[in-house]
Amino acid sequence: MSYLDIAVLILVVAAVWAVVELAVTLRHARRDAERLTASAQEVIEQAQPVVAKLDGMADELEPAVKEVTPLLRKAGGTLDAADASLGSLNAILEDVSSVSGAASSVTGAVSHAAESAVSGVASVVSRITGSRPPAPSAKLEGEVSAEPAPREEAPCRYVDYTEVAAPADAPSNQTDDVQADAAPTKEHQ
Repeated sequence: MSYLDIAVLILVVAAVWAVVELAVTLRHARRDAERLTASAQEVIEQAQPVVAKLDGMADELEPAVKEVTPLLRKAGGTLDAADASLGSLNAILEDVSSVSGAASSVTGAVSHAAESAVSGVASVVSRITGSRPPAPSAKLEGEVSAEPAPREEAPCRYVDYTEVAAPADAPSNQTDDVQADAAPTKEHQ
């Protein structure tokens, strides 16, 4: 045998081996493709009910989604009405504050007038009867002394609702005013 015959024989054996390997590879590829196809079909079969449920849910949500826009418009209207109501409430509270201030002033004036009238009547009665000035217990307010003590008026403080409505980050002196109001004065003890 010559070298050429040996080379041809080796090439033929290699070709047969390559054809056999190709056949085995194709067989494995076909088997794997069949497994993959079966697995894909199984996944598709399992996913079909889920997709059907999702489709049904989307159909059920569609009317609700259509109702969201009108609900948002109604909520905006409601918020506008609440804002207007709070504005009215603020005006009412301002009126109450001014009425309370006026009532406090009237109360102070009436109290002062009553005290003056009682002192005057007591003085006239003491002059008529010729007795001493009235006993200190007859006074309406103040300390026990021979002469009337000057009356200290506590400053009248009211809550300013515009400060309450001010932003939370803005500094406010309202807490100082409230604490000062909470401290008892001589007059209220």
